[in-house]
Amino acid sequence: MPKSQDVVEGSDLTIKCDVSDRQHIVFQWMFRSKILSNTSRRFQDNSNLRILRVSQEDDNGPFTCIATNVTTGFSLQSSNARLNIQWINETANVILKRPARNQITAGSDVILRCVIQGNPVPSILWYRNKFRIFNTDKNERIKIMEDESRLKLSQVTASENGVYSCRAENIAGARDSKKKFLLNVEEPGVPHLAEEKFLDYVLVQRNQPARLDCLIVGAARIEWFSNYEKIINSSRYYVFSNGSLFFPSVQAEDKGIYRCEGISAHHPKQVFTAELEMAYLGDFTPDLFEPRLITDFPMVIPVHSKFEVKVFPATGKPKPSYRWLNRNNMPIGEMGMIRVEDSTLVFEDPEEIDTGNYTCIMSNSAGEKKQNIWIMISVPPIITKVPQPRTVSEDMSVSFSCKVIATPYPVTTIFWTRNDVPIDPTTPGFRVNKKVGTLYIASAQAEDSGSYACVANTTGQPLVVSSRAYLTVKKKLRFSPAPEDHRLELSFESTIECKAEAETRPAITWLKDGREQFPTHVSQDKGVLYFHGVRKSDAGYYTCIAVSERQGIINATITVEVVEKPKFQVLPRNTTAYEGRRVMLHCVAIGDPKPSVWWDKNGEANTWDLARFEMLGNGTLLISKVFMEDKGRYGCTANNTAGLQRYEAYLDVASAAEYEKTIKQEDSFNMMKTVIIAVCSAGAYLALVIGLTAFCSYRLLMQRRNRKAFSPNAKGDNGDMAREQHELLVNDRDRESGRESGTHFKSDSDNRSHASGMSSSHLSHSSHSYHSRSRRDSYDRYHYPRQNLRTLYVLGKGLYGDVFLAQARNIRESESESLVVVKSLLNKDEQLFFEFKHEMDMFSRLEHPNITKLLGVCREAEPNFMITEYCDWGDLKQFLLATRNDNGKRIARAPPLTIPQKLNLCRQVSMGMEHLASNRFIHKDLASRNVLLTNRLDVKISLLSLCRDVYAQEYYPHFQCLIPLRWMPPEAVLDDEFSTKSDVWSFGVFMWEVFHLGELPHKSKTNEELLKCIKVDDISLDICDQCLPGIAELIRKCTQLNAKDRPQFNEISTALGELNTENNV
Repeated sequence: MPKSQDVVEGSDLTIKCDVSDRQHIVFQWMFRSKILSNTSRRFQDNSNLRILRVSQEDDNGPFTCIATNVTTGFSLQSSNARLNIQWINETANVILKRPARNQITAGSDVILRCVIQGNPVPSILWYRNKFRIFNTDKNERIKIMEDESRLKLSQVTASENGVYSCRAENIAGARDSKKKFLLNVEEPGVPHLAEEKFLDYVLVQRNQPARLDCLIVGAARIEWFSNYEKIINSSRYYVFSNGSLFFPSVQAEDKGIYRCEGISAHHPKQVFTAELEMAYLGDFTPDLFEPRLITDFPMVIPVHSKFEVKVFPATGKPKPSYRWLNRNNMPIGEMGMIRVEDSTLVFEDPEEIDTGNYTCIMSNSAGEKKQNIWIMISVPPIITKVPQPRTVSEDMSVSFSCKVIATPYPVTTIFWTRNDVPIDPTTPGFRVNKKVGTLYIASAQAEDSGSYACVANTTGQPLVVSSRAYLTVKKKLRFSPAPEDHRLELSFESTIECKAEAETRPAITWLKDGREQFPTHVSQDKGVLYFHGVRKSDAGYYTCIAVSERQGIINATITVEVVEKPKFQVLPRNTTAYEGRRVMLHCVAIGDPKPSVWWDKNGEANTWDLARFEMLGNGTLLISKVFMEDKGRYGCTANNTAGLQRYEAYLDVASAAEYEKTIKQEDSFNMMKTVIIAVCSAGAYLALVIGLTAFCSYRLLMQRRNRKAFSPNAKGDNGDMAREQHELLVNDRDRESGRESGTHFKSDSDNRSHASGMSSSHLSHSSHSYHSRSRRDSYDRYHYPRQNLRTLYVLGKGLYGDVFLAQARNIRESESESLVVVKSLLNKDEQLFFEFKHEMDMFSRLEHPNITKLLGVCREAEPNFMITEYCDWGDLKQFLLATRNDNGKRIARAPPLTIPQKLNLCRQVSMGMEHLASNRFIHKDLASRNVLLTNRLDVKISLLSLCRDVYAQEYYPHFQCLIPLRWMPPEAVLDDEFSTKSDVWSFGVFMWEVFHLGELPHKSKTNEELLKCIKVDDISLDICDQCLPGIAELIRKCTQLNAKDRPQFNEISTALGELNTENNV
């Protein structure tokens, strides 16, 4: 869109005009509502308008650009562009406003005026005898008036005599007054200047004598000064007794202002200044002419068209005069078909015979200078020989020729087109002779086929295009592109393609090691080899054969290697090392060929300290002595010809004091393990003894019963009695034995059970005590007394219990009381307990300005409390809703967010998530409700998850769990697969929330309908028209169904940073 602009008169200017899509567009300019005709000074350059030497008279008016689509005829007109042309008159003059000169006497008031015009209005400076005049209290008789252009002298006396001048300044330049005012008031007895013999300006030639006269009548003596130095007679100049200053031979250093002073004993001295200027003549420059002169190129005039060659004044004093000589070195007069008007050379009706060298001569008293101008009269070109059609085979050379009768080169040049598109002479393989009119193609290719035409271009004349000649390039039988060696990855699907071209489509087949047959898992079709699961046996030499019925046969052989992409056998793990100790970061990779392994730190190639760092042969990084500065992310990269794999682990460095503390804890733990093992062993032995005793007793009882059952029956009277007595004895003994045995078994069993219970109780207590101490040690630095919390109000209910806002005393060193969020663990579920602990671990390890910090924990009694930061403007969701026009709340509506502010919110969250992901954590519930906002529009990622009351509608019960369904990707909903890429999906939905001011995603669907859509991969966010195209594209990338297609958080942060920069410019 053309813009109005300021420009200094005489300078060059370009007014720009363009459209978003230039296809089929032509441009035209209008000036003062009329089509603008191109001239040598003002012309259209592509779509822009160029003005050489802006003129306040000729360029003062509105310019309009018109863009027209030649296919539809639709035109678009720009708004008017105006030039504020800044200028200033060539000269300034000091004139006497009042009174008349013959009325100036002692005591009268005199008003002088500096006459000059310009835009903007020039500021005026006043001088007396070349000394600047200021309005001061000390000199109230000489005052510069308010408009600066007038100077008032009140009640003048001889003391105010002198030469008064002015200087005008504005952005276009500065001008000193050419005409000055001489004030020479005569008072009785006071010396005065003899005006008739005084000149305030003398122009003289170099090496010529000059004289400055200053006769002051009545002065005791007259002295001359130059730059505050009194002039003393010398060979350079001397002062006559009558007050004249004489220069025998003026040189360049003599130029300047000279001051004469008439001195008397009883009156103020009379001071006057005169300027000595040396005549000079500047040089011709190309921009003094219109049209401008171009080195080694003639000034071209179209035949039978009136033409003017203008000359602008060069620098020089006195002002130079101009005259012209024709091609025969004869003066050109002011009459005739070729004439001179002022300094302009006019061709009324130029003929071809007028071509020749013309000379412009400028001169003044300092000399004269000449400028030769080669003027050529151009005639319309005529093409006498047109190009002829040609047919060649590929890689052969071909040429076209075209003969033209026209004004000689360089006025006439010949260029070529292919399919009506000009051929760039620098195109590789093409050689264009613009003078002779030939086109040479060194090695013709199939894509060079087309219609060729020559175009005669004569300056000042219309283009003349020849008839078209068609070039037919026959394709050779060749591979396109040539087959190349391949590396195929083991067990993967792969293809190798062979393409060939010829006049007719060639047949393509593959051979392996000279044989046509391939294994069953390898097939070929139309030149493509398909490997359905690459095997080791697929390595070898493969030959592609292309056959053309008319052009023969060609073949190419390639080597195929079967490779295996690097895989990690042992992955680097997050490790805590101790200062001054040694540590190993393991990284073992396999692949074919064997991969090389290297390490980096914090994503940058590191110059390792070889005295401490050593990479072992298996890829393990050994740090023999750990320093605190070694803390950071270490990346292990395995690389071979099949590709590369990279994995990162975090190395944390603890101090030496922490190491000693850990060793003591380990010693204590080892002693406890010894005691527990001993007690358990004793208990096991006791249980074994009791079990064996019970088993033996039981077997003894059964044996006795068996013996009684098989004892012989006695005969006779005594025999029955004996048998009965025997049975009674045996039964009594058995009962006794059984009673004793039973009592012993029971006692043994009871004792064992009791002992075992004690041991078990002791072991359980010891184990619980140890783990409790271990966890407490981890959170000792976060321990905070719960009595220092003052509850303000409950924010809502979360998964673990109540979430409330509180004031915490001295929880931060910089604040006596801080506003915090307290999450309570009221649910006794073991799984929730571990999730609560994991959340504490996460926030305790993350240090980032855009992530809430863990400030304290209360674990000495139930319920457990987790204390984190809070922001004064609450959660972002409520703020976004408040900025909506339809928020429907009584509270004062928040001012709407600007686009840069929305982008900044998103970028802060992306940088926080980038830090969270780099530490191997997954958020799982990223949404505006879980982002806190400060009054400076700074954000912090939190995990309030008020899923049971405040934001219950944003959670959905799924497999006995409450999940944020509308923020989750399909793999998380259906397969319970959470990763950094699932957080990227949630971030995409978060950006959608920000630019839709807290609206519920997929609000047109119920949770059940949305779940069905997720199952069939039919899920996408509807993006409003007001959303930036860049943001809409980023949301789509973040919510790709395939997790691998989603960007990383560092890429998201970069993209948002670029969008923010574009929208802030």
